[in-house]
Amino acid sequence: MGVPAGVPRGRVTVAVGVGQVIEWFDWTLYASFAVFFADSFFPADHGTTALLSAFAVYAVGFLFRPLGGVVLGHCADRIGRSAVFNLTILMMAGGSLAIAVLPTYEQIGTAAPVLLVLARAVQGLSAGGEMPAATALVTEAVPAERRAFHSSSIFVGTGIGVLLASALGWFLTLALTQTQMTDFGWRIAFGAGALIGCTGFVLRRSLRLSEPSAAAAAELLPPTAPRKARDAAPRKPRGRGRVRPSGIVRTARAQYRGVLRVVGFGIAATVGFYTLTVYMPTYLTREVGMRPSTAFMINCIVLVFYSILPPFAGLAADRLGRRPVMGWSALALAVVLVPSVALMSRDVGVTLPLLLGSIVLLTAFHGPFPALMSEQFPAEARGLGVGIAYSLVTALFGGTATYLAVWFSALGHPLWFFAYVSATFALAAVTLHAIPESAPRRTGGEAGPPAVSPPSALPNPPTDER
Repeated sequence: MGVPAGVPRGRVTVAVGVGQVIEWFDWTLYASFAVFFADSFFPADHGTTALLSAFAVYAVGFLFRPLGGVVLGHCADRIGRSAVFNLTILMMAGGSLAIAVLPTYEQIGTAAPVLLVLARAVQGLSAGGEMPAATALVTEAVPAERRAFHSSSIFVGTGIGVLLASALGWFLTLALTQTQMTDFGWRIAFGAGALIGCTGFVLRRSLRLSEPSAAAAAELLPPTAPRKARDAAPRKPRGRGRVRPSGIVRTARAQYRGVLRVVGFGIAATVGFYTLTVYMPTYLTREVGMRPSTAFMINCIVLVFYSILPPFAGLAADRLGRRPVMGWSALALAVVLVPSVALMSRDVGVTLPLLLGSIVLLTAFHGPFPALMSEQFPAEARGLGVGIAYSLVTALFGGTATYLAVWFSALGHPLWFFAYVSATFALAAVTLHAIPESAPRRTGGEAGPPAVSPPSALPNPPTDER
């Protein structure tokens, strides 16, 4: 499975990265501009404030991510990666366009927040389906020995998307007054998200990917293919002209081991991202006492580094193996995160280097992450496996990260949250120690130990069959 001959691998990698830019640009817009549009959709005289209601709707998107991961991930296995790849970007852009033009509560009453919830639900389905389709497509379209490098474009796009959304917010707040932002400025932001999404869709369509579905690819397996591979392929029932896809439940049950592995090292990936990029400006402002403009400036600098470094981590993982690169960075973050945060102050010269050090370690962990995640599943179940594991991790742990941070802060123990984040990286280090290395040998395409042995602290256990 992969891209047709003649389609440059680099274009596939760019298309994957562009998709992540759009997904995360639109996803970040809601959280960034909720303070401006909350009063437009929710009455202020309710028991909860309009802003809290708006963020409750924000959580709806996370609740729909697992459903999108399962349904669209399964569709990616059945009908092809590129079809779902294009659908997710239209869903995200459509959600942003809907929010941009929605009537207010004063105009249509309770229908306004209901329509807002529906728009966020569509975006949640899109976000849940984007990762499995993108991960499966890029890992199957590129040479095995460069898989981690190319798939790192997923997190490059993530960083750029969040950075662009933050930059747009900074620009609009400088150009418009508070009243103008509340009246129409937030609509400009969501309109820009829809426009960028349509541009990304055109770019993706220009690739003209037509890779076969997993079921169709299985029919092309030669008679000499390993029995295990042929047995895993969906079978064509006698007397019928179409392939009967295996059920979601049966496929998911068969891939439980890969799902557990991804959960083991995936919790840290999503919690670490939301902590060190999304939540840090709030922490620096509320707990450290830094000016909001300074906190956002630091966050923009951090996001620039986050957007540049993942490919270097991917190159290292292709050379040395996934486990040593991700394992050492996870272990380092588990040790240094809490002390680094405790030392942060209003002095930019102190806080910025400490935060950059944590971001460098996080990008070392994130760079090989999509490749390692996809390698836990066979091609015929990769979309569904990634969809289940990553969407559940994101919904249960990524979506609750900022809430936990605020809760611990309200208890008077803000560092307890960072201790929790450190514990997720410790779990990731243990998981990476236990699972077999999945990086291909430098001389061939078969999975096996890397050419360079990992450090003794992370020895390779005996490889088991997935």
